[in-house]
Amino acid sequence: MSNQKFNFNKELLERFINTAQPYFFPTQIKNSRWILLSLVILSILAVISISHFFLIFLGFITEILFPSFINDLAPNFKTYVESLKKKELIYISVTILLTSSYFFFINSKNLKDKLRPWILLFIILLLLFSVTGLNVALSYIFRFIDTSLNTREEKVFWEFLWVYGIVVLFAVPVIASYRFTRLKFGRYWREWLTDNFISRYFNQRCYYLLDSNSGMADIDNPDQRISEDIKHFTSVTLDFLIDTLYAVLTVVSFSAILWSISKTLTLGLIIYVFIGTWIAIITGKRMIRIYYDQLRLEADFRYSMVHVRDNSESIAFYRGERKEKKNVIQIFYKALKNFDLLIIWQSIIDLFQFMYSNLMRFPVYILVAPLYFANEIDFGTITQAWIAFFQVFGALSIVTNQIEKISSFSASIFRLGNFDKSLNEVPLISNKSDESIQYETSNNISVKNLFIKTPGTDKYLISNLNFDLKDKNLLIRGQSGVGKSSLLRSIAGLWTFGKGKVFKPDYTNIMFLPQKPYMNLGTLEEQICYPKSKGEFSIQEITEALNSLSLEHLIKDHGLDSVKDWSRLLSVGEQQRLGFVRILLNKPKFVILDESTSALDENNEKNAYELLNKFKIKYISVGHKANLNNFHELALTLSINDENKIEEI
Repeated sequence: MSNQKFNFNKELLERFINTAQPYFFPTQIKNSRWILLSLVILSILAVISISHFFLIFLGFITEILFPSFINDLAPNFKTYVESLKKKELIYISVTILLTSSYFFFINSKNLKDKLRPWILLFIILLLLFSVTGLNVALSYIFRFIDTSLNTREEKVFWEFLWVYGIVVLFAVPVIASYRFTRLKFGRYWREWLTDNFISRYFNQRCYYLLDSNSGMADIDNPDQRISEDIKHFTSVTLDFLIDTLYAVLTVVSFSAILWSISKTLTLGLIIYVFIGTWIAIITGKRMIRIYYDQLRLEADFRYSMVHVRDNSESIAFYRGERKEKKNVIQIFYKALKNFDLLIIWQSIIDLFQFMYSNLMRFPVYILVAPLYFANEIDFGTITQAWIAFFQVFGALSIVTNQIEKISSFSASIFRLGNFDKSLNEVPLISNKSDESIQYETSNNISVKNLFIKTPGTDKYLISNLNFDLKDKNLLIRGQSGVGKSSLLRSIAGLWTFGKGKVFKPDYTNIMFLPQKPYMNLGTLEEQICYPKSKGEFSIQEITEALNSLSLEHLIKDHGLDSVKDWSRLLSVGEQQRLGFVRILLNKPKFVILDESTSALDENNEKNAYELLNKFKIKYISVGHKANLNNFHELALTLSINDENKIEEI
């Protein structure tokens, strides 16, 4: 299991970028990160420019439809709109829009299959600016409403109440669209990222290398990293980045309001938030490690239960319930022990956040109330000051308020980034010419100066092995631990660690049959046709192949379309014979058999090998039964002292 340590530092940022960037921009392009950053910044600036022109248009429409409102009740808005009409600002907005369009155009080739995320991102930014604008508008409306109540101006009160209703009606579809688009964006991102990770996981047998060769990578529970960590990564990344941008917009929008009311209040707020954020970051470093351990330990516990389920029969035969229960409980208590630590730190953070959020009311009352009592501001200004203060406070406190989520998110980034790094590195390590066995296509199987190494060490299991089958069938013998299965895996191309050359047919003409054949999740027909798909063989071909291995009863008992737990339902002997049925249907030129008839009686074993000979399918077998000599022309005996010899039988 992974025991890697990490901090909230540059390494974590690097892993985040490597995981997130491919969805938006290709990583193989020169200076891709700077191009991506430029595209994001230009997108934000383009939205600001569009908002600029929209406000001018909104002011124009309001002046035509509600001239008395804009002239008498909201003159400040009219002044603000007039300031937006300055030629310098219009030139800047037009320049930004043209620059953004040009920059996206010159990168269009790199973005041709990534239009969806950019379109959704642009829509989210537009809606985000709209939400910010609505919040600013509401702060002024509440100010005028509260002031009219305090001064008993009934006409003004009702007019602004109607304005408030109109703004709310407009806000409902905007906010609904904003939230819907955010969720949809996260859904599409998760779909793409999951497909990307699964494709790389199965590429060049990474799933096998990561699982079977622990010396190559330190990756625990890849299933959780693909199913849970990706889901968490996409949703929280999107939430955090958009919330951060929203916080920036809020600070920019409401700081001006707050500054106009009280400069002292604004400066006090900044100092207060800075101290709170500093404390939160220190606390968060500890929380990140705890969350990381919790994710790992919970995954270990889940895997321990799956392991019991997958091996229930063996455990039952051994009467190993007490031992397995003890192991599962020990793993569970490790997760609980870490969770106890998480509870303590969560309680500390909850206490800090409660004090931090409630104490911030004091500076508003202390600094604004004297201004009101001195008749320097009206009553509505207190409401607006409170709204502005609350908005800026919430925006600046994004780290403090979300430290638990950030800690959990950081742990997910590290796990997913680790997985991403391993998926990129494992194929490179296994394909290095100076560290791996070389393969060439041939009609027969032969090996030349073959050395097979144990992954992660310099120890050779097999040294300087040479043989050429020349259309003969080979039986590999030797005591346990000498490397028989490793040799088969190396010939099949699964195990590439070592040096030397292997000549063999291409993968479409060779099949590997292990001692316990793989039973996939599907119908009986899909089991029979594997690795090809259902429907690629006729019912007659399937029936004849089953009859030849005395398995015709499977169709009668279950039917080809039934879905069952075949690895449990079928005996090992039936599964081994089903493996030979697959060979008869797929008809490879060569088969590698790793004790593939160990559970068969002599008659069924003889029948299986005779069928291979009948269809002129050559084979290499590993086995210990004496009668296997009858089906092979050559025998390779492996020994621990590397005195390997090949002889005719």
